[in-house]
Amino acid sequence: MSEAYEAHVVPRFRPFTERLIERAGLTPNTTVLDVSTGTGQCALLAAKTVGGTGLVVGIDLADGALAVAQTNAARSGLRNLRFEMLDSRNIVYRQQTFDRVLTSFGIPAIGHPQVLQEVHRVMKDGASFHAVEWAPPDAPSGWEAWDEVLAAHRTTTPSATLRALREAAEMVRETGDYLAIRDAEALGAAMRSAGFRDVRAERVTVPVDFASIEELLAFRSSWGSTERELAEMEAARRDGFRRHLAGRLEEYRHGNGYRFHWSVVYYDATR
Repeated sequence: MSEAYEAHVVPRFRPFTERLIERAGLTPNTTVLDVSTGTGQCALLAAKTVGGTGLVVGIDLADGALAVAQTNAARSGLRNLRFEMLDSRNIVYRQQTFDRVLTSFGIPAIGHPQVLQEVHRVMKDGASFHAVEWAPPDAPSGWEAWDEVLAAHRTTTPSATLRALREAAEMVRETGDYLAIRDAEALGAAMRSAGFRDVRAERVTVPVDFASIEELLAFRSSWGSTERELAEMEAARRDGFRRHLAGRLEEYRHGNGYRFHWSVVYYDATR
């Protein structure tokens, strides 16, 4: 899904990433780690900011996303940036390597306490950690309407792959970790437990506009689980899904399109 994600999702996340870079206060000669870099937007912006005397390393486990990130870096002509396939729960760099660590929607639900410990370990004394993560949405945000309609029309005869995706999503929710990384107090406490100090959190809610239902579908279909749900939806269900969705979204009409809202939390902390 990397190309679809890059085309339909990454541009919408760019304002969050730009604000994250600003909060990090990057300067020349800075060494930066971007955790769960995905297709590399945050790492590329950081590399442009620190210039040729700095170094940015982006890590992720998704090889397809890293391939897109490497292509983007090559097209940008950046030589102070590299991408590596690494598990954020086991960052194989020596301790106290980086001046800044960034992550844009990249803290995993399962294992996030270990990730925070690893991030803390590879940071220099006095270094800072900057993250942006999802917060519980302010209802009505629009997204609950999407989830409601999709759940009502999804296939009752899923493939083995789709069953596995559903089971994985349910497992993550049952652990409580899914909610923990969306709770500013809980995630802030996890940061302090990992050794971080001066932990600060700022919640922000912003509008997100879609010109049409087709644009919304393209955006949501850029994640593998949603793409699979829509792909396996029977034709009769798909027609009912589109009609139901159009009706359900009338309350989110804004001009000729639709307006939803995103709620996020920015975190800043130091070692």
